[in-house]
Formats: sequence, C-alpha cells, structure tokens
Amino acid sequence: MILSLALSVSMYAQDVSPTLNEPISLERAIMIALEQNHDISIARNTVQISENNASIGNAGLLPQLSASGGYQESIENTEVQFLGGEDGVISQVVNGANNTSLNASVQANYVLFDGFGNYYRFQSLKNLEEQAGVQSRLQIESTLVQVIQFFLSVNAEQDAVRISDESISRSIERLQRVKNRYELGNATRLDVLNAEVDLNADSVQFIQATNRLANAKRDLLIQLGADPEEKIQLVEDIPLNPELVLTDIIQDAQINNASLVLSRLASENTDLSLKQQRAGRFPVLSLFGSFDYIRNEFEAGQLVFQETDGFTGGISISVNLFNGFQRETEIQNAQIQLKNSRETLLLTQKGLRRDVMNLYEDYQTNLFLFNKELVNLETAQLNFERTKQLFELGQVTNTDFREAQLNISRVEQNMVVLKIQAKLSEIQLYQLSGKLIEQ
Repeated sequence: MILSLALSVSMYAQDVSPTLNEPISLERAIMIALEQNHDISIARNTVQISENNASIGNAGLLPQLSASGGYQESIENTEVQFLGGEDGVISQVVNGANNTSLNASVQANYVLFDGFGNYYRFQSLKNLEEQAGVQSRLQIESTLVQVIQFFLSVNAEQDAVRISDESISRSIERLQRVKNRYELGNATRLDVLNAEVDLNADSVQFIQATNRLANAKRDLLIQLGADPEEKIQLVEDIPLNPELVLTDIIQDAQINNASLVLSRLASENTDLSLKQQRAGRFPVLSLFGSFDYIRNEFEAGQLVFQETDGFTGGISISVNLFNGFQRETEIQNAQIQLKNSRETLLLTQKGLRRDVMNLYEDYQTNLFLFNKELVNLETAQLNFERTKQLFELGQVTNTDFREAQLNISRVEQNMVVLKIQAKLSEIQLYQLSGKLIEQ
C-alpha cells in the first residue's frame, strides 16, 4: 500500500499542467513539484530498483540453469608403443598429429529444501521493497515541506515588499506635508531633514526586501524543477486550518508516520534475518541434472574417434556439521539485533508523540498570537489615522508621526511571521501524521 502510494504520486501530479505563466497557489506549487522536482524523481526511481530486486529469482526460489561448451584443437608429435608384432612391441610415430575435442553441457540445479531460508530471503526482499517505498514517501514529504517553506518564504517577502512600499507612500506623504508646513513657517528645516532621512530608510528597506524576494523566487523555482531564470508569481492568500485536533494527529501518526513505519519494517526485517540464520542449521536438499555431449578425434594412437552424450541427474544433500560455532554466534548476534530494533521502535514511538505534542503547542500558540496581532493591527491603524490628523493640525511632532507609522509596519510584519510559522506548524503536523501528500 505504501509503495503504491509513493509510486502513484506521479499519476496524481499529472492532472495539473506545470505552467508558471499565471499566479500559482500553494496547492498548485506542490503539484508542480510532485511532477518536476528532481529529488522526487530520484526517490521514485529508487523504489523501482527495489521493486526489481524483490523477485523470487533473487531469493533462490527458482532453479538455476547454465550451459557451457568448448572446442579445442592441438597439433602434436606423438610416439605410441603397444604390445604386438614379431618383437612384441609395435611403435607408431606420427609428426604433426591433429587432435580435436568438442564438448557441450546444459546443467540445472534446484534447491528443494534449505530450512525455508530461501522463503525468508524472499520475505526479506519484499520487506526491503516496502522499506524503499516508505523511504521514498519520506523523501517526497521532506521535499514537499521544503517546497512549502520556499513558497511561504516568497510569500513573506512579497508581503515585506508590500509593507515597505506602503511605508514609502506614507513617508512621501509626510515629507510633502512637512515641506508645506516649512514653507508656511510652521516647521523647521530639521523636521524636513528628519522626514527625508526616514524616507531614505524606508527606500533602503524596500530595495532589500525586493532583493530577498528575487532570491527566494529562484530558490522556489529550483524546488519546482524549473530554471532559476523563469518568472513566477504567487497567490498571496495562505489559508490556515484552525481545526486540527491533537488526539487525531497522534492516532494518525502512530499508524502512518513514515519514520515510524520504517522502524517497524526494520524490526520485521531483523526478525527475518534471525530466521534465515536459524535456517542454516537444517540440511540443504538439492535436485540436479545435466545433459552432456563430448566428441574427440585423434590422428595418433589406437583410439581414432570417441563421442558420448546423455543425461545425468540426481539428488544431493549437504549439512554443516561444525563450523567453529560461527552459526551459533550469528544467531546470537541476530537475536541481539532484534532486541535493539524493538527498543528503537519504542523510542521512535515515544519521540513521535513528543514531536507531535511540541508542534501542536507551537501551532496553537502561533494561531493565538496571529489573532492577537489582527486586533493590534486594527488598533495601530486607528492610532495612525488619529496621529495623522493631529499631525496635519500641528498637534503632534514628527517623532510621534513616525512612531505611529512604524507601529503599523511592525504589526504587519509580525502578522506575516506568525502566519508563516502557523502554516509551517500545520504542514509539519500533516507530515508527522503521515497525511501530508493526502492533504
């Protein structure tokens, strides 16, 4: 199931055309990344390798079939003596005798029983295939979190540019009013200079925010599998989900969290390794057979031609009687590794619950502070409008006006930061619950 989930991401992503010609939402950015991100493509390919390896042939459950053959020719000077003739010995001398030899063989071997070791090897390969699927999902989830982080970073910098631009507009309006008051004799030259300095400071912040925005966009484009030279615009609305329930997240995490599932599979594979080691105590029963063809031709000696062909078959059994207690040592080590894997699983479960609880606390805190900043923003706007009116009447100083202006900018910036943090907490909770791709 997990493997199919990791592999189906590609088909899921194909429903969305990966175009950047129009403003894209967070959901659309994720879909483009699922289709084009290079790390995700590598993760999918790795799963396919593990799927190819998890075969009954690699586990030794299929017979082995091999063929061999050869041809040999030799030219030799040969002297042969054998009994016969008047002297009792007949000699034969052949110079440059040409001898040839031809052989061919087809061999088959099949393990009938090895203590079910080949069966456990196959189960281990299937386990590793599933681990690769989960590891791929973990890689995909981590990559998607990075995509989301870069998306939110671009969004935050877009807000920073907007806030800086609005601050510049207020500073320009303030500077113009100060100049008008200076011409009427209601302000000093120092007031004009202060207004110009503040406008320059706002302009510097605008340029810096613009630069950060350009860099953030290039980072996002790489995560989307696009070229960094391309243009991209984002939909600025980032909805928050305030309805997440802690108990539901913990329950989902205990079942679906990729790291926890990997720990379970690793423990299961350690158990399979122990069974494979124990299978080595049993005898190995094998079935073998072959068809052989041999042809020899000689120009010297009594034997001139020889040709044989036929089938050979049988059953063999082998058992390891003693190997210096190596097998027992391997079994003992496998038992210890199984205990360690179970301890690791328990530690992963406890750490997961802790991480969920910590993130949920951050999520709730960020939502609370964000809502508080909404109230602060309304207050800051009212304060600025009132200060602006009093400034026009000459009842507040340049410093008071600037402070009211900065208050709005600070509150807006805090809201951006808190909203980004709340969204990241939400996304990370989805990741821990194993529901990120689904969401």
